[in-house]
Amino acid sequence: MKMHIKDWKIVLVGCLIILLSPLFGQKSDDNATARAEIKGTPRIIHYTRKDFSGDPQIWAMCQDNDGIMYFGNNDGTLIFDGARWQTVSLPNNSSVRSLLHTTDGHVYAGGFNEFGRIERDEYGQYSYHSLIDQLSPEDRNLENIWAIHEVQNHIVFRSLSRLVAISNNKAFTIPSTGFYHSAVINDKLYLVNGEGVKTLDLQTLSFESLVAPSQFNQETIVAMVEGTAENQVILFTRSGASYTIDHGSKNIHFFKSYFTGNSNNQILSAIKSSAGHYYLGTLSSQIMVLDEHGDPVPLTESFMELQDNTVLNLSESSEGNIWALLNNGIDCINISSPISVLFENASVFDAMIRGGKIYAATNQGVFVSQRIVQNPHFASMEFRKIPGLEGQAWSLLSLHGQILCSHNDGLFVIDDNNILKIEGLAGVWKVIPIKGKDNHYFVCTYTGIHMLRFEDGKFELLYRVDGFNESSRDIIQSDEENTFWVCHGYKGVFKLQFDRNFERVVGLEHFREKGLPSPFSINVFRWNDHIVFTTNQGVYTFNETSNQFDPMTELNERFGTDVNVRKLLQYEDKTWFVQDDEAGYFQGDSKKLEKGLFLELKGTFNRSMESILPINTSNVLIGTTTGLYAYDLSFQQHADTKKTLITEVNYQYNGERTKRSLKGSSEQIPHSASDLRFEFSAPKLKDQTQVQYSHMLEGIDEDWSDWSVDPFKNYSQLFPGKYTFKVKARSMIGETTSESSYHFTIAPIWYLTRWAIGAYVLMILLIMIGSRKLVKKKIVVEKEKTREEEKKKRTVLELELDQMRLEREKERIERDKKILEEDVIFKSKELANYTMLLVKKRELLTDLREDLKELKEVAKNERSRNMLRNLIRKIGVNLNDEEHIHVFEANFERVHDDFFQELKTYFPDLTSKELRLCALVKMNLTNKEIAPILNISLRGVETARYRLRKRLSLDHEENMVEFLEKLSP
Repeated sequence: MKMHIKDWKIVLVGCLIILLSPLFGQKSDDNATARAEIKGTPRIIHYTRKDFSGDPQIWAMCQDNDGIMYFGNNDGTLIFDGARWQTVSLPNNSSVRSLLHTTDGHVYAGGFNEFGRIERDEYGQYSYHSLIDQLSPEDRNLENIWAIHEVQNHIVFRSLSRLVAISNNKAFTIPSTGFYHSAVINDKLYLVNGEGVKTLDLQTLSFESLVAPSQFNQETIVAMVEGTAENQVILFTRSGASYTIDHGSKNIHFFKSYFTGNSNNQILSAIKSSAGHYYLGTLSSQIMVLDEHGDPVPLTESFMELQDNTVLNLSESSEGNIWALLNNGIDCINISSPISVLFENASVFDAMIRGGKIYAATNQGVFVSQRIVQNPHFASMEFRKIPGLEGQAWSLLSLHGQILCSHNDGLFVIDDNNILKIEGLAGVWKVIPIKGKDNHYFVCTYTGIHMLRFEDGKFELLYRVDGFNESSRDIIQSDEENTFWVCHGYKGVFKLQFDRNFERVVGLEHFREKGLPSPFSINVFRWNDHIVFTTNQGVYTFNETSNQFDPMTELNERFGTDVNVRKLLQYEDKTWFVQDDEAGYFQGDSKKLEKGLFLELKGTFNRSMESILPINTSNVLIGTTTGLYAYDLSFQQHADTKKTLITEVNYQYNGERTKRSLKGSSEQIPHSASDLRFEFSAPKLKDQTQVQYSHMLEGIDEDWSDWSVDPFKNYSQLFPGKYTFKVKARSMIGETTSESSYHFTIAPIWYLTRWAIGAYVLMILLIMIGSRKLVKKKIVVEKEKTREEEKKKRTVLELELDQMRLEREKERIERDKKILEEDVIFKSKELANYTMLLVKKRELLTDLREDLKELKEVAKNERSRNMLRNLIRKIGVNLNDEEHIHVFEANFERVHDDFFQELKTYFPDLTSKELRLCALVKMNLTNKEIAPILNISLRGVETARYRLRKRLSLDHEENMVEFLEKLSP
């Protein structure tokens, strides 16, 4: 369903303003004594053929006890539950021209040669049940049934040819001459035909004539409604005339004519509302409204903006709304809503009432209402823009019988129709009085403060206050003498102390923190004789002793510390507020915040310039970015029991949508079902513009869901078990419904059903009995097997112990072997080192022998030469001892065994001498050191190294030592 809403129209439709006192001082003076009930244009909800997907020519309407609406059109009966539309056709597919909801809860429909009941089954589905078969075949040629009435314990169907009555579930015809109009008033059936107006007694089936056609000028009567006096009936004719009939005296009087003599307009329908107003549906001028005296109420153009000019019929819902059944669609005039539009199409920053007129300061200038009508029933009040004040107007203040307008272009005085600009000012936020300095006012501007004085009947700008050049939009006088507080949206809080004449600022304290959470978004107000500062994290007061800002518990307990209260205003026993873009109020010491009535305004306020104007305890005007609205707070005092309807429960099963009963105490849903869907609506809510729903599924959800406009909820893959689905609804004017619930069970999987579990138990018992015998037999076998196993285990254990002993012995031998090898290697290294020392000793002896030979040659006596000769011989004997060389070679090979093995891997043709030479070269010994070890000459070493390079395939430039180092393991 899609709703097209004419919400918030421009002009005032209803206004009753009385006892307004003369204005002096504050603009609230008007409001403090006002006892006005201000009403504006009701919103109109348009339903088109796109919404209900049917023929748009609507003939009849009724409403059942649940608030579900039934509309007769050329396709059959349209049924609207507040969220969804569906159509129920008649068996012959004819138009439905009449509908009736009876006191016993039945809905009757009448069409062409057809009448019957529309019923809703346990699954929430609607169907038509014909009653035409209760008539004899010769009585069934009824043509269109134009009206259905419940009267004197009968249901009466009226066609142009005859009357049909049902009593005790039996239908019968009433002999009559064709009646073209009928109505029930005070349980009397009034009928009109060519013979005039008559009544019918259903007990005796006798007619009583009231007036003849000549008494109402042979005009065609289109409506009969209850009059204002006892036994009075008002007749409305197609040509626009009205007559009153006194049923007791049968006197008829011409009452009024509502069309001019040359008008081609016609009255098509009429009703009397529960509020006592008369609504007339016309052929070409939409709706006319009459007061209780039958006088036309002047209507604004916005009220007349129905989607079609031809109103075929009218009906009032149980919520008090007027439904216009049009030639092209359906319109709901939301008369029962506590919200109405006073002014629209401009952003309202301030509003005031003076002299019974409403003034609105907007972004387009200042507007004022023009006409005052002391009549609460759809009186007209148009607004006009005041010339000379175009552009951004910020605030209004009534002083000394004049109005001061603070404007982006400066400060203006409004005196009746005269506009005077006070020169020397630009960018003015507001004007505030100064306590203790009569007739003097601060002019608060974008860039500082100016002094204004009223004297000799006029306002005069005196001077600019020195010492403060910041924006002063949020300013309030402190209880300290000559002291004011100023809040800046970005710079924090200023405390200003002025001199005695308020000519300059003599003391300034700038607070950016000092207990405040931040210097941003701070506003200042007076509440309960306290100056309070609102921030993004709660409300604070200033502690003069500590020179700090302290949290104000009394307000923080109401608002919390995670929201910003941007507006705070006390009026009588209410405190009004705007909290994070939501308006509301609380009563006296109550901690309950009343915000539901103002839900539609969320997100539409002018930030830090919110406009709230209480008129009295029951009425308030609120300005937003979209206009000025009137709220009737007494609406909340008329609580009505409303319930959310669960209209359908269905799910996907075996490829089809399956519906479940809505009346069962606990429905069972197959486990294999998927996409479980609940559909719901709240047709009893008075405001259907944007109904919201909250739901929870006990067994899954821990809390209620967030509010949503979706009138359905889907679930999938629920586990087996018991569940309860709950849903509740609310409207944008704070109406709430009681919750509805639906109990259901998700069946277990087939193999977990009772039958399956029983079968499992039986199988288990049989298995247990059979198993018991098998177990006994198996125990004997197992005992024998166990004995064999234990024997094998003992044998295996003994073998494992022997194996462990062998392993330990092997480990000991390996450990001893390793120790011996390490000892051998150590000793081999020791011997090698020792042999090297002997080699060094041999070199020394050789050198010593050569020196002694030289000494012998130069010796002078024989004795010396003999002694030298003996020494040379002894040295020679030692030099010829080869035993140490063999020891060296044996130990050398042991030490370098790994190196030799690596060399042999790459160069298997190397001789043992070449291997030893590689080891000595690797040790970086010189040729001179190598020669005695190998027992060859120095030249022999050079030759051996040359040959070795060739065997190793080394280039001349390649270093042999580095090459051998790389081969080391």
